[in-house]
Amino acid sequence: MTQLAHNPIPRPKRSQVVMLVITAVLSVAVYFLLPASINELQRRMACVFVVAAMFWAFEVLPLYATSLLAIALMILLLATDGGLAEVLPGLSPLPEGAAISYKGFLAAFGSNIIILFMGGFLLSAALTKHQIDRAIAAKIIRPFTKNPMMLMYGVLLISAFFSMWMSNTATAAMMIAILRPILKQLPLDDAYHRGLVLAVPFGANIGGVGTPIGTPPNAVAYAAINAAAPGTISFLQWMMIGVPLALIMLALVGQLLYRTHRPEPGLALPTIEGPKRISWYGRLTLSILIATVVLWLTGEWHGIGPGTVALLAAVALTALSVLDKHDVDSIDWNILILMWGGLAMGVGIEQSGLGSLVASADLAGLPGGVLGLSAAVVVLSIVLSTFMSNTATANLLVPIVLALALAAPERAQLAVLCALGCSFAMAMPVSTPPNAIAFATGEVRASTLFKLGGLVSIISGLVLIFGYKLVLPLVLG
Repeated sequence: MTQLAHNPIPRPKRSQVVMLVITAVLSVAVYFLLPASINELQRRMACVFVVAAMFWAFEVLPLYATSLLAIALMILLLATDGGLAEVLPGLSPLPEGAAISYKGFLAAFGSNIIILFMGGFLLSAALTKHQIDRAIAAKIIRPFTKNPMMLMYGVLLISAFFSMWMSNTATAAMMIAILRPILKQLPLDDAYHRGLVLAVPFGANIGGVGTPIGTPPNAVAYAAINAAAPGTISFLQWMMIGVPLALIMLALVGQLLYRTHRPEPGLALPTIEGPKRISWYGRLTLSILIATVVLWLTGEWHGIGPGTVALLAAVALTALSVLDKHDVDSIDWNILILMWGGLAMGVGIEQSGLGSLVASADLAGLPGGVLGLSAAVVVLSIVLSTFMSNTATANLLVPIVLALALAAPERAQLAVLCALGCSFAMAMPVSTPPNAIAFATGEVRASTLFKLGGLVSIISGLVLIFGYKLVLPLVLG
């Protein structure tokens, strides 16, 4: 009788065991050492936050497994409906009236950003399958292939430009598809190869700050500022702030990426040639792509959300047989699970009250006046957005900033800084969808994103803190 082959469960590495022990000690220490004013749900959420942050940062488990673990822990420890929050013992009773449902954590998987992300993956799959990526690459990237540095900056600038006007998720998915013909002709273990992949999320993340619709935190801040004081900031005024900032950061990041991912001496960049003939399905794919991009760009006119637009694109691609079952199966569903974990973390931090507790600290009493307050807002925005949804962070912090006892222009400036800080958090695969897309290629390690993305976050934070007085007061008063 033939025995079925099976793969044995891999034994954990020594480094994984060490990090597991360190994480357990840290989480227990956080639970018991937090001040007495921190309630039971907030203590539990802080512990889950420590576990998820450590596991994501050091890859103790596969990233998608950490996401599932964090979601399960939050349901068990925090949910009074569908969880064990009221059964498990704690240092103190649950807050009076605490009511957290498991449904909020599960519903995050059907959120706008997940659907947008899925639509971007399907568009990318269609572009690759029908060779539209080669056709676009031949037209757009070819002028930048004269030398490696020019190509690096070309990828950054093109990603940034598209991200100003459309979803940075869709931008990253499209740019990875466009770059694929080039990447296939470069050695897989070449540092420059990895640098080009990293240029896509960094360009998309940075370019998004240029317009109010470039990233969700921008939209949150733009809407909240004008709701509090109509006419405080216009679309053009935001661009006057965001575009110069994006150009400065792109120049700095281009040098950082090129110096840390130098090509081998004498590296010959590949010649890009588009397909000689585009099939009927290819033309249909291109039509769907153009229609999707137009709908994303004109969202303010027709009111259809970007996630719904992505869903419509997914319907068109599958219903018209542009993609078949195997194509749908082949997209990186594990990355959707990874993003689900980040969004669910935002739900847990918000519903447990931990985010409001951190955000509502007495920032107005910090030394340094408005400069000290600006530094606190930027640092808090970047740190929180690194480990949870930057949209959720903006939703937590922007209202607090606008409630501070400051003059209206200063509140508006702080709200803009908050949104920009959220958009510049890019140290983790879960920090932004473009980061997750780059990680999904399998050519970028989480540790590399942590080092370079963290450095970019620090640089952008310093630029925001010390450079805001040169631009924001001139634009906003």
